[in-house]
Amino acid sequence: MGYDRPMKAERLLTILTLLLARKKVSASVLSKKLEVSIRTIYRDIDALAAAGIPVFATNGRDGGFELVEGFRMDGQVLETGEIQHIIEGLNGLAGVFSGPALDSVTEKFRLLLARSGRHGIPCPENRIFIELTPSHREKRIIDLINESIKNESILSIHYNGLNSEGTDREIEPLALVFVWQSWFTWAWCRLRGDFRIFRVSRITNAVEVKKPRMAPPVDLSERPWTREWESERCERISFTAEKAALGRLLEYFDEENIRERDDGSLLVSADFPLEDWFVSWIMGLPGRTTVLEPERLRSIIRERAQSFLAEK
Repeated sequence: MGYDRPMKAERLLTILTLLLARKKVSASVLSKKLEVSIRTIYRDIDALAAAGIPVFATNGRDGGFELVEGFRMDGQVLETGEIQHIIEGLNGLAGVFSGPALDSVTEKFRLLLARSGRHGIPCPENRIFIELTPSHREKRIIDLINESIKNESILSIHYNGLNSEGTDREIEPLALVFVWQSWFTWAWCRLRGDFRIFRVSRITNAVEVKKPRMAPPVDLSERPWTREWESERCERISFTAEKAALGRLLEYFDEENIRERDDGSLLVSADFPLEDWFVSWIMGLPGRTTVLEPERLRSIIRERAQSFLAEK
């Protein structure tokens, strides 16, 4: 994936962050870190000085740029617990969107963490870890989706839906979403002529296509993909399961929807979309499971079980 050198505003922020965190930084170090010429670094330093930041230069072998002694900026020191949470979130994203740009942002917060520690703010041991790293195949598809979003191009994909053998279609990816322990892309589907949410794990092939996009404008800040999930038709589902299934039940149902009966079994009642994946899920619960309603779910499970036992 391509990487653009930091724009001036980002360079100024990086230089200021480094100056706040260190005693002195040389022009050559800044030049190498920001991948610009030393002349550009001097111009950036002049811009900081013009903005009122008291930065000065010292010459000689150990020369460099530094801030006037005692200078500090309000809001630069955050509580270390807050910074650690931000850093861990960035580390989680690094497993999916690695690259110099993300590394640069993470380094800035690490410098703020070190600086806040020097100001006497307690630095508790981090106990929150975020792992978003997908499989190698999913990572490859995510990279293609991310590149398509960046280039405003089209992806030709083979998509395996829940109730079909798979379709070839062209999509215009607009966003990547992580929810329900899975990665999705919100995209304009040229086959359906509408916006759709696609689970990345069901995309088995993707190729970037250089064609003009057709999708109408959409405000991503409103998270339009949630409307698709909320519009799914739900039915009242009730079933009993053994206690051994409690861990798996809690993955999808709230505690208020699960009640222990006198015989020790669990009664689950909730409004839930009756999708094909749910049929497979409920049939895979450990121990004995009995569907009480709806009758349609009972019929589906009965037919599927009979097909398993059918003679060839």
